[in-house]
Amino acid sequence: MPENVKLFAKMDPSIPNEEQNFFIKETHHTIVGDVATTPPLHRHPFFELIFVTEGRGIMQIDFQDHVIEKGSLYLLSPSQVHLPLIENDFHCFLLRFDLSIFSQTSFFDKLSIFHFDSLIVQEPDYSDVYSNLITLCEEFNQDRPFKQSTIHNLLTILLIKIQRLLPDVVTSKTETTIFSSLNQLMEENSYKMVTPSYYAKKLKISLKSLNEAVKKYTGQVCGEYIRSKTIIEAKRLLRYTTMSSSQITTELGFADTGYFSRFFKRETGLSPIEFRKTTL
Repeated sequence: MPENVKLFAKMDPSIPNEEQNFFIKETHHTIVGDVATTPPLHRHPFFELIFVTEGRGIMQIDFQDHVIEKGSLYLLSPSQVHLPLIENDFHCFLLRFDLSIFSQTSFFDKLSIFHFDSLIVQEPDYSDVYSNLITLCEEFNQDRPFKQSTIHNLLTILLIKIQRLLPDVVTSKTETTIFSSLNQLMEENSYKMVTPSYYAKKLKISLKSLNEAVKKYTGQVCGEYIRSKTIIEAKRLLRYTTMSSSQITTELGFADTGYFSRFFKRETGLSPIEFRKTTL
């Protein structure tokens, strides 16, 4: 990614600590005149929760606009590009972690919360989530016995509570694991344009099982879902880097630039060059 998208490599950019795998704070951004003290367009190499307690505006996440209001909960996966565009004072909890906080990833693999960009949390769930975050903040900011274990347990409870707030899309733990594993493989593969059978083989499951899992979550068959993710990555590369169409073609696994251009225009209505011009 380019310099105009800031990469926050540390959990807390103001406190360098490469071993830190968890961070939480209450924070706020204010309007001074007509200018908001919001961070620049940025991304992270870790998971992030943003829970809004006051504010109005728009949260841009990978070219999609999500309303900012009290109770907005944003669920950001590593490398998602995002930017808050606020209209008044903005208060929130900012929680970050990477998977090293879990001794085993099997628990996290059963969660599907980071397949949804945002939720609106209403009472009584709002107070429940708020209370959990306050307790996490207190534990994080004090030096107590069993601090790491307590944070791990509180985070686990919070993630389970959020999981229970999701739309009742999937009931099968097997399908959740398949969908989570697919998304992880797609990220590792830089969202290259490959066939669903490629991922079915990697996951050691049938193509039918893969399609069923993706369909439950997205309403799309696996091929459509792969294309949608490839398009988002293509937009990122066009908007946030200086890579040429030829370089992006290679990066995303297309046979040639002409094929990539036709694919992009069919999916977005714009050629790669037109899209880059409209977003500069």
